[in-house]
Amino acid sequence: MLQGSANNALIDFSREKPELVRGLGPYRGKVNWDALELVVRTTEGSEFQKQYFRKGFLKAIRKHGLSAMTPWFRYHYACARLALGDFSDYWGWEFRGLSEKEKDNYAADVFWSNTWLDKWGGAPVDRLLVIGEGGVGDSVLLGTILPECLARAKEVIFECDERLHGLFERSFPRLKCKPDTTFDDPRESYGKIDAFILAMDLMRMFRRDIRHFPGKPYLKPDPTRVAEFEKFRGREGVAWKGRQGSFDPLALGLQHPISLQYKEFHRDIEQAPLDLWADIEGVVALCSVLSRVVTAPQSVYHFAGAQGVRVEVIEPEVRGEETGAVIWDRVLHYNDAKAPWYKDTRFFQSVAEWKKSSATHPGAPEGRP
Repeated sequence: MLQGSANNALIDFSREKPELVRGLGPYRGKVNWDALELVVRTTEGSEFQKQYFRKGFLKAIRKHGLSAMTPWFRYHYACARLALGDFSDYWGWEFRGLSEKEKDNYAADVFWSNTWLDKWGGAPVDRLLVIGEGGVGDSVLLGTILPECLARAKEVIFECDERLHGLFERSFPRLKCKPDTTFDDPRESYGKIDAFILAMDLMRMFRRDIRHFPGKPYLKPDPTRVAEFEKFRGREGVAWKGRQGSFDPLALGLQHPISLQYKEFHRDIEQAPLDLWADIEGVVALCSVLSRVVTAPQSVYHFAGAQGVRVEVIEPEVRGEETGAVIWDRVLHYNDAKAPWYKDTRFFQSVAEWKKSSATHPGAPEGRP
């Protein structure tokens, strides 16, 4: 089981050599062959194409080392290492968001370009700006690292989707949320800021080993909203579709589940009286009273998991609109498929595997008070 290095030291981004961290210089770290194999196995193409690709790709790595990899492969190699529980090295992580032509790269360009503000290296500061990345689910997952920021800054400003502002500020009293912006100089609006960091780079700084994940619930739902959903307490929630794909919710055999599926209705599954897309405060409150959430990979697993609610995530059986070599926040290959960032979240590779596990361990926990 790959668990990474036990080194607790932070990376000081203000001192680290950009050419090495970006993967532009020679890489001398140990090659994780399992991660490379995972990249090849999950890349689009026929089995023949994968075999042909595997032979040439792995041969080139053995001959020339990882520095021969293109930025696209460097990023997916980083994702594969995370998917295997190897958090010791995030080489390639800065190429997230890379376009198909491998020219525009927001994360690397923003972090290493000369900007109006210092990059944060982890030192104590008065006011820190954390620039959000990804969707609302990514923001909630990365919110698990905000306590490390708040311990080192008197005030943290977090740029994220406006639907999350009240939720985050309630959960972290010294946090101030602002809408997502393009990376221009916002000091006129924000006042004095001492340093900034991209949200996903917080993983590189503070999550270097599986033991660095506290797994503590942190989201605090609005008590008034929780009261709206008391009649659903102890029920099970289900969401069957995300950008990566879907499964048949009726195949689960759940008894009287509550739908958590945004932008889609199912005639055989009860729908709570709220907008499951726009009203995130309502979704979080609803999840807080449920005994269990069973879902495809999508944002609701973060909304429930970050509260400590039991979550079971099932891989899609029908492919969706978004495909990629490796999804970095999936946990299927280590730690008994249990997510380290949440207290009680586990992944399953299929509905059949989930049903087998449910038969072995029947029943769900009682609703939380």
